[in-house]
Amino acid sequence: MENLFESFTEELEQDFQLRQNIKEIMTKIEPIDRKLSQMVQTYHQVNNTMSYQQLLDEIQPMKPQIDQLKLLIKPVLYYKYRDYWKFSLTQISFSLIFSYWVEKKSLLKIDQVQSILGLDENKPGSFSLELEDYLIALCNLSNELSRYCLNCVIKQDYETPSLISKFISDLFAGFRLLNLKNDIIRKRYDSMKYDLKRIEEVVYDISVRNLIKK
Repeated sequence: MENLFESFTEELEQDFQLRQNIKEIMTKIEPIDRKLSQMVQTYHQVNNTMSYQQLLDEIQPMKPQIDQLKLLIKPVLYYKYRDYWKFSLTQISFSLIFSYWVEKKSLLKIDQVQSILGLDENKPGSFSLELEDYLIALCNLSNELSRYCLNCVIKQDYETPSLISKFISDLFAGFRLLNLKNDIIRKRYDSMKYDLKRIEEVVYDISVRNLIKK
């Protein structure tokens, strides 16, 4: 019995040390997440000078940290520890997706995000951006674009709201094709209809005022 519990002690110590190592790495990733969130908010300002390239430059120091996590986490243990980085990766992905859309007016796909962040392809046990986290990032995108739509009007940009409306409408239609069993994603998806409603109201208002060029 003593030998058995000695092995338990060793296993617990290894687990504790691994968690400490993960936390130490995350202390270097989380500030990048916060910085990107601040940069996203800059897009709403009247005199915005933010660019997608600036966000890409900001995440460069993060890639060595991702590589360290890959070395630490064995595939069989991935799901045991993923909560340590799940939120940050989702938020960082959202920031990149939002900035990319504002600049390119198109969607940054999951494989592109994974490549930018130095993540693996999405398969069980691999250190990747999970599909559910990408979908949450898209829900965040919908919410942020509904706000950005209003600020475009304030900046007298009357063309972008129509593009946002079409994009979010297509995104909403895409989500409707999914059989969502994740409660968090389903609730976030439900909120997307309100984002779309707000955007459509903005587009309608600028249309009746003949502010959109034909």
